[in-house]
Amino acid sequence: MLASAAVLAGVLVVAQAVAGDAMGPVGPVGPVARLEAVSSDEGTESDEEDSETDDALSRFRTPFGVLVERTIGTSSRPVEYNWRRSTVQVAATGDHLFELNNFNSLRAGGMARFPAGGAIMELGLSYVWVWDTPSSELLAFTPYRQPGRPARLELDLTLGVPLAEGIVTASPRFFPAVEMVFAGYAGLRYLIYPGGFEGMRAREVASASASPMLTEAELANLEDKRLDAMQVDTGRYGLMLGVGDDLYFSQGVFIAPRLMMAVPVLALASQTQLLFWADLSITVGVAF
Repeated sequence: MLASAAVLAGVLVVAQAVAGDAMGPVGPVGPVARLEAVSSDEGTESDEEDSETDDALSRFRTPFGVLVERTIGTSSRPVEYNWRRSTVQVAATGDHLFELNNFNSLRAGGMARFPAGGAIMELGLSYVWVWDTPSSELLAFTPYRQPGRPARLELDLTLGVPLAEGIVTASPRFFPAVEMVFAGYAGLRYLIYPGGFEGMRAREVASASASPMLTEAELANLEDKRLDAMQVDTGRYGLMLGVGDDLYFSQGVFIAPRLMMAVPVLALASQTQLLFWADLSITVGVAF
């Protein structure tokens, strides 16, 4: 019995030794090891294919930062009010003229605006009040005179071209969002002096109306209408350039502050002495 147990123990020892020889220091060899090697090779090939796919699609990818910049400032609704679809816009306007002399000038009137082809045409008529300041009153006691323009009517033909526009948030917050249109303006301003054509024949009036400068007869008629310290400027019409913001509410009501500058392009023809001066205006109206 003891001999049989000893023989069995020896067989187990031999079997363990054989199994130990079959196992390497890391793990089993043979079919399992070969399977792991094959799997490693397939993984390398898969990584190379993914890399090739990434290279092919890289030119179609957009960086996240670019996507963020594209979405900032956009909204689900393109405009708050589409002014291009309006037929006509009617407005009242008020201006302060900075003619760089010692006289005060305020201007008020109305205009009609006509959207067309992405731009806007304006036709306006205003009256200008002119009065003395303390400086001009003192100047009247001297032999010196300053170029200026007496009270008059002004006819404006203006073209506006949008430069930038979009929906903006108004302040204070209880005001609704508005459509803001930042536009550049170019216009021709024509001056009409009441009583300037007095005593002139129809042919003389027609000829004088087309002239860029006032005639001697007109200057004589305006002599008793000018302020004491004023020398009547001879310019009849001139070119105006400027920029402004049109703020449209959803109902079609709009407010439009604007700054225009006189550009002395016609100064040689009109002999005007008022060259660079400014016109600051505010316009309130409604679009139909």
